[in-house]
Amino acid sequence: MNYVADTHTLVWYFTGDKRLSRKAFRALEETLREGLVVVPAMVLAEIMYISKKGRVLLDFGETLKKLEEYDNFEIAPLDVDILKVADSLDVDMEMHDKLIVATTLHYEAALITRDQQIKDSAIVPTIW
Repeated sequence: MNYVADTHTLVWYFTGDKRLSRKAFRALEETLREGLVVVPAMVLAEIMYISKKGRVLLDFGETLKKLEEYDNFEIAPLDVDILKVADSLDVDMEMHDKLIVATTLHYEAALITRDQQIKDSAIVPTIW
């Protein structure tokens, strides 16, 4: 199965943070054998922003390095196709969340997130 990683999911996975749920961890580890973890460009932009603000210990460069170390991670560009999907979503959601959800729809994947608003929207299948 393929998954899309939300920002906190990716940061917590790469830093070994205990706030990452067991179910989320198992899903990510499952892709080591089969499947992909899709990382939206929006997630990378968020990591770049929050790391410069000192809100996470993982910086943008370290994130890119870790992504290169794993064969099961793929960076999804923010392109016109993703923007069209996001534009079609009739839901009151922050732009970054809408773009992450749109990426999940585009890749026909499940989103690994603890974001309650995204989970409640039921637009995409979620894991947490």
